[in-house]
Amino acid sequence: MLLRRLAVKIKTPVVEVHIPIEIRRSLVLFALGVLAAGCEPKDVRPGFWLAGEDVASPVDDWQFTDQIDEIFIETRSWYGIPHSTTIWCVHVANELYIGSYGEEKKYWEINILRDNRARVRIRGKIYDVTVTGLDDATQRHVVDMAYQRKYDMAQTFGNEIPTWSFYRVEQDGNEEPST
Repeated sequence: MLLRRLAVKIKTPVVEVHIPIEIRRSLVLFALGVLAAGCEPKDVRPGFWLAGEDVASPVDDWQFTDQIDEIFIETRSWYGIPHSTTIWCVHVANELYIGSYGEEKKYWEINILRDNRARVRIRGKIYDVTVTGLDDATQRHVVDMAYQRKYDMAQTFGNEIPTWSFYRVEQDGNEEPST
């Protein structure tokens, strides 16, 4: 009862603010820029869209990736927003391969199984690619040995080096998802 008597009603006038359309557009563009910059993957944190210079010319030899520890891969999620992450890669016989370790499939792998179209970013350049799993045991062994040479697995994982799954990355104009 005492609180009711002490309560003071404060009426504030409604202030209507008019922001010009140019300023609103600028604010939206600024917000989108901030969002896009914060949406790329970093270390183990996944991201969304990859930004970079699109490369349409075919790559005949991926040997230039030998000096690069991590590249970025952007896959197509089932809900329409891209999923991107960092990933290791090797080049074998002018071809590019990526890998994933452990028994449980990573999110990017699940996306690739559903739709094998992807984009990779290497040194700021974006390549449209198709990613397919390696089924041939001999090919898997060759790629595994290349991974062992490029990434010191014993130093990285100790005595318990996990099982790896490997994928071939092919640059092409495939626009239809594989089944």
